Amino acid sequence: MIKKLAIALIPPAILLAGCFGGSQPVLTEHFTLAGRASAQPAPAAGAAPAEGRILRIAEISAPNWLDSTNLYYRLAYRNDARISAYSRSDWVAPPPVLLGNVLQSTLASAGQWRAILGPSDVNQADVALRVELNDFEQAFTGQDQSAGVLDATVTVVSNERNRILAQRHFHIEKPAPSADAAGGVQALSEASRAFAMKVRDWLNETTATADTARSPAAAE
Repeated sequence: MIKKLAIALIPPAILLAGCFGGSQPVLTEHFTLAGRASAQPAPAAGAAPAEGRILRIAEISAPNWLDSTNLYYRLAYRNDARISAYSRSDWVAPPPVLLGNVLQSTLASAGQWRAILGPSDVNQADVALRVELNDFEQAFTGQDQSAGVLDATVTVVSNERNRILAQRHFHIEKPAPSADAAGGVQALSEASRAFAMKVRDWLNETTATADTARSPAAAE
């Protein structure tokens, strides 16, 4: 009787662990950025299309802590300087690689360039796009409130004499639908798509302005 009573008092979780010969393995969830940005809007008035030229997206640079598959979050309401990584969730590739894929597919779908080349393509390009990724994380402003934060500096370079055409800083935040890794991934996916669209529009304006400045009519 005493033996039966002792068994009845053992927590169910321990009993289940004994039945299966030990604790069950905890699986890690692997995430990627969802989709590319939507189709491009009509070009701005007076903007010259870049359909005859080739654009190369250089390998996106980032600090060492972002050059990994860790999925980071920051409890800004507790310690704004401390960044942590989810223990059971990560990216399928480092954020610079994933963001580069979103950026390349978004620019290619716009149809404003003859070709969009990636970092590993050996063919020559007319214009290079360089991105320095400064931040890519889920920032919590409260226990149940967070946002995907993307911070980057983008430089446009003409391969003719290696001349810098323009540079711009982008800071984008998108609210997360849930206070967990999945919510952070969705917010960072939306931030990445918004970033790609902003870069697309800005790049179109920048190259159009550069074309106007070097045209024979502008020189007269």
